[in-house]
Amino acid sequence: MKTSDLSIKELAAFLGVSTDTIRRAVRKGEIPATRVKTALRFDLQEVSTYMQRNAEARFGARSTR
Repeated sequence: MKTSDLSIKELAAFLGVSTDTIRRAVRKGEIPATRVKTALRFDLQEVSTYMQRNAEARFGARSTR
């Protein structure tokens, strides 16, 4: 599976959340998606980067050990 071509179901399974959570995050602009006709596709690297930035903006930068 390419990490730049994940479906909603694949991304939800990878992150351990529901597909509704993924759809909600896309609507809110919390994660990036590419629309292919009626389907959404996700690049795992982009999603990871966006999630990290959102966490830092929301909770502040935390040092990792």
